Formats: sequence, structure tokens, C-alpha cells
Amino acid sequence: MFLLRREFHDGAERPEIVYLHAEVAPEGGAAGTAERTTLVVAPAGRPGRREACIRVPEPGGTGRFVVRYRFSVVRGGEERCSPFFEVAVPSDDVLPDLFRIPEDGEGNLRPAPGRGYFRMVLPLAEGERAGGVFRYGFGAMRKKPSPSLCRASVDAGNGPAPVVWVPESLSVLKGRPMPYYLYHLSEGGELRADKIACARVVLRDPEGEIVSARLVWGDSSWRASNVTAMEAKRPGIFEGYVFGPSGGGVEYCFQQLSRRKSGANEAGWRNREGGGNWEVTL
Repeated sequence: MFLLRREFHDGAERPEIVYLHAEVAPEGGAAGTAERTTLVVAPAGRPGRREACIRVPEPGGTGRFVVRYRFSVVRGGEERCSPFFEVAVPSDDVLPDLFRIPEDGEGNLRPAPGRGYFRMVLPLAEGERAGGVFRYGFGAMRKKPSPSLCRASVDAGNGPAPVVWVPESLSVLKGRPMPYYLYHLSEGGELRADKIACARVVLRDPEGEIVSARLVWGDSSWRASNVTAMEAKRPGIFEGYVFGPSGGGVEYCFQQLSRRKSGANEAGWRNREGGGNWEVTL
């Protein structure tokens, strides 16, 4: 797996939030083969700079992938989009921003059809060192825990705990993502298993004003931010899922596009009463 880092400069006016909309397809691939994703472009630790990483599969043989992307910025009740950009991976143009996550054998299990990935901080046991090399992988609930399932590796350096890409689900039952295990091994540590669970989040729109809604969510530190396009299930109901280690908490809020009386659309936020984000325990 490759991660392609893309950077955004805030400019004179700081945005409320920035999204990166990307599609990844084999170079010369047939129509309909693209994998699409929307990411939160998070502050990068430098004033006015934000970044996000696009997940790109490992090229086979001499094959490459084409990444087509653009940014959208929410500010002052509007969402505006940049032009599209296109790069080939791997190529000399993107080499400084391309990072490889090594995977042994066939790599980690892919998400269930129709599901994607989310980003989370690797959960550590009490007293477990945050730095060094971690190996991790995934297994269905019926699988016997084994270090052999930890096929990917990431070097956290001197800490903190790394942010990793995790499948939303390995299987789906009656439209609901099913729980599974994330396994990881730290340097000199023992195999640790965390049950990955989900919670259904609902946004109600009794007035029928919302055109579309996004669920913005992550851990309390917001080191691993995620965005989910909510599905309109029936009149007045939008639905989405958040994911993470069972027993842990997830913070979330909504970013919605609503109809103005003039007929134009307005981008705005919905937080809990009194301000701040909602929180759910998985």
C-alpha cells in the first residue's frame, strides 16, 4: 500500500474545513474501475498548511495508478471547489510525497464490498511504548489470534502512536457492518487484539431543508479525522456509521448543505445544543 501526501495552503482567510476528493484508477483502466474517497485535510503543524494522504494500492508489475483529485473549501456558508489535478503513481513528480506501508504476503484483508477504510490512532495497551515499529493486521471474529495476521508494518519513530488505515468492515450482514478484530504487535510486545465496532449515527431533518449531509468524526484528539457521506434513508432521516475500538469513544458533528429561501444552497454546521461535538461509545 502507498500513501500519497497532498498539501493545501489556507491563504489569507482560514477555511472552516477543507476536503480532498480523490479517485484512484489503474493507468489506462476501464471505466468504472476507480476507487473514490473524500478525506478531511487536517492542519499539518505548520501555520496555514494542511495535508491529507490518499491510499493507493500497490502497483502490479510495471503498472501504475492515476490519482485525480481536487479540494473543496467550506467558508462563510459556501463550499467552493478547486480545479482537478492529476498525477501518476509511482512517478518522479510525486516521489517526495509518496510513502509505502510494507505488507507481507498477500497483505491485509480488504473491506467488504461497498465499504471503505477509515483512519484511527492505533490503540495501545496500558504501559505500551508509543514509538518504534508496529506490525498490524485484521481477522474475522471466528479466526484464531495469530501474529501471522499482522502483515503490515509502520514505524512510529519516537512516538506518538501511529495513525493507520483500517477497513470499516470485513463483512456485512443485512446492510450493517459486522465487528472484527484488529491485531497489533509492538517491538518486544505481545499480540494485542482490539474488537473494531461501529455505531449508527442519525441526522433528522423534519423540515426537509437538507440537500446533503456529511458526518465528520474522529478520536478526541482529532489526529485521525474522517468524513462520511450520509445516506438519505427516508424522508427526514440521514444515516451514517462511525468506527473504532470497542469501548472507545468517537466525537462527531455534521456538515450539511441546506436550501435557502432564495433557492440557493448554504453550507453550515450542526453541533450539539450549547456547542461542541457529540460523542458516542462504541
